[in-house]
Parts: sequence; structure tokens; C-alpha cells
Amino acid sequence: MTEQEKENWSKISTINLFVAKEYFHHHAFEILNTHKNLKDLFLLSLNNEIRIIPRVKNTKGAESRAIKADDLNIVIRDLLKKIPDNEIKFEVFEENGVFYFSSEKSAIGGFDFAILNQYNNIIALRNLCFGNLQYADGETRWEKFLAKNPDLGDIGNKLKRIEEKGKNILSSNDGIPTPLIVGEIQFGNWALAYRDFFKVLKADVQNSVDCLVYIVPTGNLEKMLSDGIVTFDKTKKILDEFSKVISVPVWLIGLDVE
Repeated sequence: MTEQEKENWSKISTINLFVAKEYFHHHAFEILNTHKNLKDLFLLSLNNEIRIIPRVKNTKGAESRAIKADDLNIVIRDLLKKIPDNEIKFEVFEENGVFYFSSEKSAIGGFDFAILNQYNNIIALRNLCFGNLQYADGETRWEKFLAKNPDLGDIGNKLKRIEEKGKNILSSNDGIPTPLIVGEIQFGNWALAYRDFFKVLKADVQNSVDCLVYIVPTGNLEKMLSDGIVTFDKTKKILDEFSKVISVPVWLIGLDVE
């Protein structure tokens, strides 16, 4: 970069983010089109003007435009939070068939976000705390979860049903089914992609995950981030190479900037 180019870049405060590429693995296209409104809202939120802090990176002596991955991750989360009638939970951790969020569990090893059937999820927790096979500290776990998620208090109080301790409650399929969607915003080292896919396969064992939304960089955005990171092309190659192993549907989204 010339000194003039660096000066011009330093004055930039916003940039256009957009979905440049999409790839649908293992019936993800059909599943998402069943919930087309949800798919459209995701695309609408990710095609947006965003604020950035411009940086300059030096790769083998060559300077180029750059932005910080952590800052971009926060911006994308904020975009997803603005989806109307937002049912997205962030920092989601799955354990024994139950999804925890709102800092109930550490985010390490969890998913960046998820959309799930809250009613069936709290039934799964109730059964672990008070059902056939009870946690020894079930009462404590139950109260702690509801304290972190007061919006689920009314449902929780109805489901607790202490008089039926020792019995599991069946989940409900009434009404419009809510898909179980987990998501990752991944701008880290390329090897993290393998960890992410193992993570979703583990969650799928007890929960039948409908789709993994995997958001990664491509094009200009890829070049602005660190070297050796997860990218659209690298991820697609993994999905193609391990297509028979990665049985969970994946909506791969490649983000770019202009």
C-alpha cells in the first residue's frame, strides 16, 4: 500500500457487508426452504452496511487493508440480534440433550448461536432434573437455569410438576414445528472447522439438529483477515471430502465486503 492508500483507508468508518457465496450440504436447501422466512431474514440481516476500525496488516513485507476478526464477529452478532421477532440465543452449549444459554454454561466448546424449540428444550431439562434418571442436584440446576432465563419462568413452573417426580414428560409436536438450528461465525484458524463439525455431530446424536449455519469469509473479506483462517472454499472442500461423515445439513455462508 502507498502512504496515500493507507491514509484513505484509515478514514473509512463503514463498509458494505454482503453474502457473496452459499453452499447447501446434505438437504440443507430443502430444510431451509421449509422455513423460508427464517432463511430470508438471515440473508437480509447479513447484507448490511457495518462499522469497522480499519487496520493495516503486513504479510511477508507486503502491506494491505485489514480489519480485526473479533470486531467483525461482534458486528455480525449484533446484526443477527436485530432480526424481527428474534428467537436466536447466543453462546449456546449442549449437554445431555439440553441447550443452555445466557451464560448458564461456559461458551467454550459451544455454538455461537442457536434457534430451538424452547418448550421441548425445557422439557428435556425438566426430565434430567426430576424425571426417570435425576441429577443429584436437579433442583439447583433447574432453579439456576430459570434464574438466568426469566422469560421461561411460566413454562418452567407448569412443567416442574414435583408431584410427578421420577417420571419423564413427553415433548410436544403441536403447532408449527420450530427447527433446531445451530450456528457458528468462524474467522479463526482453519483447523477449527474440523472441531466445529465434530461438535455439531455430537449435538446431533441426542437432538437431531436440523441445520448448521456456518458463516465464514470469502473474497476481499478473507484477504482482510489473518492468514491461515477458515474460509468458504476450505470449508466447502471439507464438506465435499467428508460428505458421508458429516450427516448434519449445513448452510455454508461466505461473507464478503466492498
